[in-house]
Amino acid sequence: MIVLAHGGISNRPGTRFVCEVMDSTKRHRLVPFARDEGDTAVLLFGEYEMGVVKNGARVQSGGADYVLETPWFAAQLDAIDYVQSIDVMFIAHRGRAPRRLSRIADDNWSVVIVPVNPAVPVPEIDTVVARRTGGEQYRYRVTAIVDGVESFPSDIRSTTTAEILSAEGAYVDVSFSAVAGAEEYRVYRMRNGVPGYIGFTDGTTFRDDNISPDVTVTPPVESDIFDGEGNWPSVVSIYQQRLAFASSVNQPETVWMSRVGDYSNFTRSKNLVGSDRAEFDMSGESLNRVCALLQLRELLVFTSSGEFSVTGPDGGFDATNPIISQYGYVGSSSVKPLVADDTALFVDRSGRNVRDLRYAYETDGYAGNDLSIFASHLFEDRTIVDWSLAKNPWSLIWVVLSDGALLAFTYKREHQVWAWTEMEIDGAVESVATVTEGARDATYLIVRREVEGVQRRFVERFDARDFIDVRDAYFVDCGVTYDGAETDTITGLDHLEGREVVALADGDVVADLIVTGGQVVLPFTASKVHVGLPYTSEMENLPPAIDLQGVGSTRGRPHKISKVRLQLEKTRGIKLVSPNGKVNELVQTGGDLSADIPMATGMIELTASAYWGPDGTVTLRQDYPLPMTVLAISPELSIGTS
Repeated sequence: MIVLAHGGISNRPGTRFVCEVMDSTKRHRLVPFARDEGDTAVLLFGEYEMGVVKNGARVQSGGADYVLETPWFAAQLDAIDYVQSIDVMFIAHRGRAPRRLSRIADDNWSVVIVPVNPAVPVPEIDTVVARRTGGEQYRYRVTAIVDGVESFPSDIRSTTTAEILSAEGAYVDVSFSAVAGAEEYRVYRMRNGVPGYIGFTDGTTFRDDNISPDVTVTPPVESDIFDGEGNWPSVVSIYQQRLAFASSVNQPETVWMSRVGDYSNFTRSKNLVGSDRAEFDMSGESLNRVCALLQLRELLVFTSSGEFSVTGPDGGFDATNPIISQYGYVGSSSVKPLVADDTALFVDRSGRNVRDLRYAYETDGYAGNDLSIFASHLFEDRTIVDWSLAKNPWSLIWVVLSDGALLAFTYKREHQVWAWTEMEIDGAVESVATVTEGARDATYLIVRREVEGVQRRFVERFDARDFIDVRDAYFVDCGVTYDGAETDTITGLDHLEGREVVALADGDVVADLIVTGGQVVLPFTASKVHVGLPYTSEMENLPPAIDLQGVGSTRGRPHKISKVRLQLEKTRGIKLVSPNGKVNELVQTGGDLSADIPMATGMIELTASAYWGPDGTVTLRQDYPLPMTVLAISPELSIGTS
């Protein structure tokens, strides 16, 4: 079941079979990739390879599934972190140098190590000539600017015997080699061993007529960060046009940020300026290993011991003056945080609690709530390993647990609504990712299922649960849909060979089918058929708590429910299960028995089995591949007074 933000509860949609993973003997991981709303994909990472899923199908290349060779093995996949910028995704793992994954086309991707130094060619100084000779020596360096990126400086070239530049009419001409694509060249004169900026030119000559060197502006110095095992970062994000990495084995508390506007440039000037590479530690009273970075109003840094924000003076980040503030001491796990509107959600260091974090103007800081406090039983002896936010249409967060269970978490902060439910999936969920497809968010899963005694891993996608006609209702798992001329044989079920499945054929339920030879045979012909694994959806109301005059609380007293009135929406096949196990099913037929069975919307009444129980609860069950939405429950209740 999934809880709707406006108060109702519905059975979840089924999942559609997309494909089997590249190697079912090994774990895989799903990562969302969104170029824009109309151009999204899910990346399927496996052992040293990556596939692409787009609009519910594997991307093909040359008639076969497209596969890209990658550097990560299966055991590393759960620990990779990623951030996307248009057609490029940056990926971090402490066991590999950081990578840049680029999409050229849906069936053409590349992956390379993220460079930390600019690749702009360095100009060479040809001559340094003084107008007149004298007893002075002047030394120069030159850099080239290509696409806004400054090269490293040339080797130092100097005059031999030059007249002092303060003399009237004195100057030095510097000439240097051209660099392809250079927009300008910057010239530096050495002062006390430091190259100071004296000017620029768009040509290959420059005249220094006693320009005073500005040693606050110096050329970049080559960077050696991420230069080997133990120095590779494990966390990545983007903040204020800077690529940010954090947390290597050797420096677990350190954050590194690129130069402004240049994600492939982690250099610093000889004398540090605000736009240079930033490097700072999240120091505290205990180890603050950086577990995640998240760009929100500020850069949020989630560490093993607390929650921090990083910004700069007046809100603009400055490498010379990073402002670091700690707002919490909860500590975070390595599960990537999510953003719901203006709120961050993260998993605490125990892996069992979900918290939100939001900027509060009244306190000028960040504060949040424990969102799992009323559902702690769902996390006993298991932890959160993956999750994904599906904003539309239900504002759901799908949560994967360490034992393969799947939870649905309804979260609507502005209305103070959150609710947890657990899914029945007939297998183990190992990864989840959500991307926008059309007007809705599509959620993909990797599910490990047993087929003919063999563990197989499938990529599956939740259906839209968007239908008017019951024939379009899809409530089977790992299933397929046939839509065509009437037939009694449904094929394309090789992935469920030997499994018992259920079908919805032109709106009629057909149970107890066995997949044989990749197909099932229906007892009648139909033109629209959904076939897949069955699942049961159940909900139970909370025990009523009523204070009776002269008696006190009804809790612990015998209860008997005789009738239950239900407010339903687009429902067929609902069952009422009394505490003694007796079942009463809603009978839905029209006046014409040959007509299609309608879905029920409105108030209906079901009679419960006469039984005195301890708490006055009933269970509503849907075990057909049909829709059920309950908006209200009103039991007719008798309570014993002794």
